[in-house]
Amino acid sequence: MESSNARNLTDTAGSPAERMPIVVSTPEQTTSGKSPALRRPQSLRNQLFLSSALLTSLILIVAAWVINTQVVTEAREQVRAEVETLLPLYDSVWNEHARRLVTMGSTMASSPIIKTVFGDARAASNRETLREMLVDLRTEAPAPGDLVLLTDGGGQIMLADQTDGSPPQLTELPAARQVAESQTPEQTFTLLGERLFQLVLTPVLLHSGNTEINNTLAVVGTGSELNRALADEIKRRIHSEVIFFVGQRVYASSLPANIEANAQQAIAASNINEVNSEQPLEITIGGNVYLAFARQLVNVNGERLGQVVVLRSLASVGQLFRALSNRLLVLWTLAIVTAWVLSYLIARRITRPLEVLATSARALGQGDDEAPVPNVAYGEAGQLARAFEQMRQSLKQTQAALLRNERLATIGQMASSIIHDLRNPLATMTTAAEVLKNDSLTAERRHTMLATQLRAAERMSGMLTEILEFSRGDYRLHRQVQPLSDIVQHVTQELGPQIARLKIQLTADLPAALHVDADAERLARVFENLLLNSLQALPEGGAIAMRARAHNGLAQVDFQDNGPGIPAAIRERVFEPFISQGKQGGTGLGLAIARGIVVAHGGTIRLENHDGAGAHFRIELPLVTTPL
Repeated sequence: MESSNARNLTDTAGSPAERMPIVVSTPEQTTSGKSPALRRPQSLRNQLFLSSALLTSLILIVAAWVINTQVVTEAREQVRAEVETLLPLYDSVWNEHARRLVTMGSTMASSPIIKTVFGDARAASNRETLREMLVDLRTEAPAPGDLVLLTDGGGQIMLADQTDGSPPQLTELPAARQVAESQTPEQTFTLLGERLFQLVLTPVLLHSGNTEINNTLAVVGTGSELNRALADEIKRRIHSEVIFFVGQRVYASSLPANIEANAQQAIAASNINEVNSEQPLEITIGGNVYLAFARQLVNVNGERLGQVVVLRSLASVGQLFRALSNRLLVLWTLAIVTAWVLSYLIARRITRPLEVLATSARALGQGDDEAPVPNVAYGEAGQLARAFEQMRQSLKQTQAALLRNERLATIGQMASSIIHDLRNPLATMTTAAEVLKNDSLTAERRHTMLATQLRAAERMSGMLTEILEFSRGDYRLHRQVQPLSDIVQHVTQELGPQIARLKIQLTADLPAALHVDADAERLARVFENLLLNSLQALPEGGAIAMRARAHNGLAQVDFQDNGPGIPAAIRERVFEPFISQGKQGGTGLGLAIARGIVVAHGGTIRLENHDGAGAHFRIELPLVTTPL
């Protein structure tokens, strides 16, 4: 059935302003298509304000660019110069640290104690004796280091001791063997286990009668671990961050732990090893800009082991830029306010009459055709006001005529829909009444005819109730849990003669196990509407298929035919009232009512997109898993 939305008839009886607003193309509608309430026109005052604001902004942008390229750049160069002066300071700090280790190693190596102990093979192999000797040596050394190593001439570690932790667990130090062979002290950087050390190796020599021939008794290694404590010490001296690298790994740094990973990635991605060591490189770590320079860490063979990277923050330059930017922002704000005030004062006398006319035009465009357009100016503005007033009166008369015609058209559509829907039950009642005139009818036949008339009357009553409920958007359902297949079967039986007459091939695959909580009569109307639409659109010999399945707690019904399908022009509006095309009959309200019934049952109905001809509707209703 295709019934009408009675609310359309009710809306038709409303006021002209409610039913059909007058459309007036105001400037903002012409340019953007938006309503006046959403966008105001660009008035002369606004144009003056925007022009002066843009000019002011342009001037300040140029000023900001000049400041950035001059003041900030000069400040950046000043920091760069400071960093370059740090290079000698860094070298002196590092050399001072190395001299302390050299002095400590030389003191230990020249001590009579160590020569006495290592001159006795038995004493040199006794670790307790070595430990006691090391305690005595530390008291003689002017500045104790982190690590002390004692090796024989072959580089075998005889004793290792570290003041602030456990010493590396090593048995051999190849660099010590080289020092024993060369009999000259060496400064080197080395990895002992998983830790990085600065190490000074000093041979312990036994002088013979010939000054050119000396014997190496042992090698003393004095060193400091390159850890966070050392990095913090260097940072305090040169006021810059320090990072110790070996390969791509950070062994220690003075940076906070949360940004060490960012520093490692930034430095690894830079070419800091390729640039001039005297020229710092600019890198970004964690959103902060630094100037960086590197110094190589080499082993005893002069090969590159790692590097120490010194970072100087450019935060002071950023603070200077932000301070200047804040002042420019304040200046820009004051300039904008001044521009607005001047624009307002200049344009007020010019734009005031035009604003009154624009307000009247917007009111007219929104359907208010009762308020006259005031004539508030002379000259061209006064002529424009009189033209608007004439247009208002003309549109008011045209609006009244259009409204009358639309009321009649809507009433006609409603009447046509009701007549179309009631024709079949009225025909049934008329036929039954004609048969009942025959006095020769048997009692059983007369009872059948009366029952037919009663069903037709009930159907007419149901149709009218359905129209009223659809117009109100409120369906009074009498729900009962029942098989979905029974509801569909009842519809197909009622339309069976019409289906057979048109030679339509109907396929219905609806499992009896699918139960829904539904008003059987109302839900049957949905399937009846879909079937009638297909029967009206299908040629003779067409096919209709209905299939149902359980899916995600829903009873999913697919209704599909092989007719001409739904035209693309109305696919998006197919469930709206009075939408109908491509059928032999109907007024275009059946699908609107069908959707209202399905939604009232807590379900959905939609038109599916698919390849090929025909229409494909899908209905989903809440599934009752355990029928009562």
